[in-house]
This record gives sequence, structure tokens and C-alpha cells, in this order.
Amino acid sequence: MTAMFSAQDHDDLDRVLGATGGIPDPADLHALADDAVAQVRRWLAESRGHQADFAARQLAGALKEPGGLDFIVRFVDYVVRPEDPAIAARALRELAGRAPGFLPPALRAVLGVGGRAAPLVPRIAVPTARRVLRHMVSHLIVDARDRQLGRAIAALRDEHTRLNINLLGEAILGQGEADRRLEGIAALIRRDDVDYVSVKVSAATAPHAPYAFDEAVADVTERLTPLFELARDRDTFINLDMEEYRDLDLTLNVFTALLEQPGLRDYEAGIVLQAYLPDALAAMVRLQEWAARRVAAGGAPVKVRVVKGANLPMERMQASLTGWPLATVGSKQEADTNYKRVLNYALTPEHLAHVRIGVAGHNLFDVALAHRLIERRGLDPAAVEFEMLLGMATGQAAAVRADVGALLLYTPVVRPEEFDVAISYLVRRLEEGASPENFMSAVFDLDADADLFAREEERFRASLRHLDAAVPRPNRVQDRSRGEDGPTPAPVDGFANTPDTDPALPGNREWARRILAAVPGSALGTDTVRAHRATTADDA
Repeated sequence: MTAMFSAQDHDDLDRVLGATGGIPDPADLHALADDAVAQVRRWLAESRGHQADFAARQLAGALKEPGGLDFIVRFVDYVVRPEDPAIAARALRELAGRAPGFLPPALRAVLGVGGRAAPLVPRIAVPTARRVLRHMVSHLIVDARDRQLGRAIAALRDEHTRLNINLLGEAILGQGEADRRLEGIAALIRRDDVDYVSVKVSAATAPHAPYAFDEAVADVTERLTPLFELARDRDTFINLDMEEYRDLDLTLNVFTALLEQPGLRDYEAGIVLQAYLPDALAAMVRLQEWAARRVAAGGAPVKVRVVKGANLPMERMQASLTGWPLATVGSKQEADTNYKRVLNYALTPEHLAHVRIGVAGHNLFDVALAHRLIERRGLDPAAVEFEMLLGMATGQAAAVRADVGALLLYTPVVRPEEFDVAISYLVRRLEEGASPENFMSAVFDLDADADLFAREEERFRASLRHLDAAVPRPNRVQDRSRGEDGPTPAPVDGFANTPDTDPALPGNREWARRILAAVPGSALGTDTVRAHRATTADDA
């Protein structure tokens, strides 16, 4: 297995940067600002007249109307998620009285009549209402049933459009669920019409003890190896995805451990880095160093998909509950700047020889900048993939595809009976579209509203003004191995709790292992633990 490494480890980063060519001067990106803005204007002009499908128009209307997002979220929480039809029916009756204006008159009438009758015939009204919602988001989430998925893939994919299939699901709680999820992903890989899938470590394996990091890496690697071998044999690309900061080191080490196995050295796979983490550039540098060694030894290059990040509410909640600093950067502008830092480092001839890049996102200014940077630096276009979300701003996506040559569409799939597992994904997409700080809030009106265009252009230029050649340090620096508790949160009503120990950080994992190793008994204290285990009611 490969030696463990952490995105947090800055101790020898200067040496690693020296081995990988250092951080390029970002002057190229600064010089391309005007060209990128002009490119965005051309894409918007080319996308005029593009007719979005009915479902997309309805969702766009929901996001623009005051209260539209709140209505959809309430519908999801109170009508879609409850298992009891009677409970869902009562909620449907309440919501029906506030049918929003973005629905066409016929659909509002259906909702009104169905809402009033729902408590009387819940087993008819509730499934009908749920089908209405599924239809509204059908352009964002694909039916995973074999026949329906096949039809969707045939309609979406062509010689210039590939699909990154992601089987949606809730957090895995046990081994049985993990086995079922892995089999579902394996079934996708076995399909002749699927050549690219995403897999999350957290969604394919049962939860692990956070301090048993080395053991978790070994166990997850063992569980995912057959899946990767199947993908290798089927010539299907696997992208190892991640969600929360706590999974960063685990995902990095599982990825490298998998691909260092002799049978997978010639297999090209990918991993995601989230630019709203200040740790992202350091992680990219270390992946570049590792990939260069892999290629030099005769192995295949790898791919890194660069995204902004989409789990900010979860990160905020966890930081609040545990007393830790927020793992992400402090503002949207900082995330945009860090995204450009990662691309500036990655998009060079030397680095693309080892690590292909996925430029993922709908911010047209960032996409245009990356496209122009590839041309300015004379890079191989085949070493960079532009990636967008299925069903979002399809006219603009078509204009981008015509210029960059091809698009990879992130395509979530779910079975109808498990539609509730798509809720967290759906809400994130809707919140992105409605939050004024996000580019997606302007995407539907960017061409028609000069003020919106000016707002997004200024945000783009502001992110470039802050771009430098520095490697940001992580926000979380607690290290119990050095006696460092980390920053204490501000008091609330005169009281500040001591921060929890953060097992996502390597120093804390080392500290915990030293404590366990000091327990009398075996090397890791298992004899002592076994001797003091209560196994009967009388013992307890």
C-alpha cells in the first residue's frame, strides 16, 4: 500500500513543489480577464433562442419567484419524504392553498383539487403529487430503472457529450446497505451504454471508526478493488468523489492505494478536489507528485475533477456542533479565487502529462478563463474535460460545448421508489440556483439583465485580483500530538465549550494511536479492552 499522506501536511511542501515545477506565475490568468468576459458575451448570444424543456422552465420559474424555493422544499419535506400517506396528504392540503404562480394554471388547478381531496384519498392523491414533483426535476435526476435509464442515456449522449453517472443515495449506515450500493454501482458499470461513473467512499462502504484511519484505508481499498477491476475490464472510468472535509484524507489515500495495486497500475481513474477547501491546492500538489512517480514507473495518468464544493451547510453545522473552525474558505470570492489557484497550477504541459483535469462548474466566466488559458499556454485540449450538471442552463451548455469540443454531464440517477434519497442533492441544486451569492442565481437572466451581468463580471474580476502564487494553509490546525487544542469558539452567554478533537487531522490521529499503544496488553491495547468488556446483563 502507498505511504499515507495528508492534504494538511505542509512540512515538506517546498520540496514537493520543487519536484513538480512550482506554482506558475498567475500573470497569464490576469491577462486573460477581458478575453474571458468577451467569450462569455459570445456564449450568451449563441444561447439565445434555445428552448429549454417544460420541466426546466417550471423549475426556473420556481427559483425566480419569491417563495418558490421555500414551496418546493416544503413539498419535498412534508409530502415526498413521509412514509405515511395520511400525513403527507394533510401536508398536501395545507400547501395546496398556497399554489405558487410559477405553476401553469392547469397544474395549479390539479394541485388545488388534489390538495382538497388528498385527506380523503391519500393513496391516490399523494403518489400523483409526488409524480408532479418528479416530472418537474426530471431534467436534473434520471430514472435509474433499466429501460428508462437506457432511453435517457440514448437521448442525452452523443459524440460530443459524455455522461458521468452518479447513483444517488443517503448516507450508508451498515454493511448491508453498503453491499447493496456497491452492487448498484457495479450494475451500472456492467451496462454497455455506461462508460463513466462516480463513487463516493462514504456511499459505498459502512462507517468506520475515525481514529482507525490506516485500517479504514485498508478496508475501503479492499472493498473497492473488485469494483475498480470490473471497471478496468469493462473500460469504464471511475471517479472517486467525496462530500465532507472529514473524508478528504481518507479519499486521497484510498485513491492512491487502489491505483498502486499491480493490477490497476495501467488503469486511469479520477478523484475530486473541492476548491472551497483551502487544503485543495496542497492536495493537488501532492497528487501531482504521486502521479508523476506513477507515470515514470510505467503507470497510467490519473484525472482530477476540480469543483467549487457543494456541502457548505453541512460543514457549517459540523463546525458549530464541535467547536472547530469552518473547514472551508470564508467567502464565495475566496472559493472562486482558490478555484483559479488550482487551475493555474494544474493547467501546464508538465502537469497535464501526469494529471488530466476536469474543469467542472457552470460559472461561464471561469469556464471561459480555463478555455482561454488552454489556448494561451498551448495545452493539449484532450487533457482537459469541461464538465457541467445535467439539465442546468442547457442553452449555455450547448454554446460552451460548441466551442470547447465536448462536455461531460454529471448525471444523477435514482429509482422512483427511492426518490427521497435524491432530496439532499435536489435541495443543494435548488439552493445554488436561488442564493444571490452564487452564479447560478443569475444564470437564467444573465443575457437579458445588464445589472446581473455586471454583478457577475465584477465578482469574476475580484476573484482574479486576489489570485496569487501562494499555497493556502488549512483552517483546521488543531494538533493534540503537539499539545495544541486549536482556537476556542467565541463564548455564547459567557460560556465557550472546549473544542472536540478532530479525527480528520493527522496529528490528532497520531496522538490517539500513541494513547492506545500505551495501554497495557498487546501493541494496541486490545487485550486490555477485551478483558474489560461487558458481555452480559449481569456484567453491565
